[in-house]
Amino acid sequence: MVMNRIKDVHWRSLLFVPANNARYVEKARTSQADAIILDLEDAVLDLQKTEARSAVQAAAASLNTKSRDVLVRINRPLPLAVRDIEAIVCEDLTAIVVAKSASAEHLALLSEILEEREAALGLSANHTKLLPLIETAGGVARLDEIASFSRVIAIACGDEDLAADLGCDPDSETIVSIKYRLVLAAALRGIRPLGLLGSIAEFRDIDKFCSSVARSNAAGLKGTLCIHPDQVTVANEGFAPSKEQLTWARRVVEAAEGARENGAGAVGLDGKMIDAPVLRRAENILAAGGYQDYKGDAERDRPVGAKP
Repeated sequence: MVMNRIKDVHWRSLLFVPANNARYVEKARTSQADAIILDLEDAVLDLQKTEARSAVQAAAASLNTKSRDVLVRINRPLPLAVRDIEAIVCEDLTAIVVAKSASAEHLALLSEILEEREAALGLSANHTKLLPLIETAGGVARLDEIASFSRVIAIACGDEDLAADLGCDPDSETIVSIKYRLVLAAALRGIRPLGLLGSIAEFRDIDKFCSSVARSNAAGLKGTLCIHPDQVTVANEGFAPSKEQLTWARRVVEAAEGARENGAGAVGLDGKMIDAPVLRRAENILAAGGYQDYKGDAERDRPVGAKP
């Protein structure tokens, strides 16, 4: 049985915000994104890294809510990564986004630094989780071991960097095939697979982004990184179950429960047999439905876990 490490992690949309841009950070407070990623890497110039680090803890405190997590993308060169971790670990930080994740050994080294900071601050062990970005050929080769690391709760591809390293287009079937592998690796480890079968860089073409989200959701990806606020609503809706899916899932679960109460070992619905895999898929849909704002027409249409 696969151990689920993600528990309440329900990220459908993770919006990048430069850590040193106070205006963007303030604007992010009104965002409906499931998570805000304060960026210390690509969005911050080298001369501004120190300033950006010093702004993270206050920004995290202002952005962290019961319905929204805060992550930080750290830099890849190890000396910069160490400085980043030493400056940003705090109670309001849920996870670190690890740029160009190389191996389990790479994550273990970062974890040692995290352990020291967490202990010094009185935080619980493993308080700070990891979201590795697969951005190199080496990372792809070690995808399974990276996904297996104990602090990892989600995993994603960094499309542009990965495409540059592989010498292909970010929208190519080469990158798509890696994301299929990512879905499998995540399912085996009980972590959340994130990504888009398409490019997040084309944020002005929302229709194309919407189509990519639908395709990605169908492929088993559970959410996406976002670089523009306009992408958030599309991601939240596209990675959540539709009303039709929720209705179907409830009918399946109710039919299965009715069969058990009547002592029946099998039951049919709409001319199709409900077996264990069908029931499991229905239960997964209902669990995911508990994380959206969908409201049905009656009491029985309320998402699982929603308040009356």
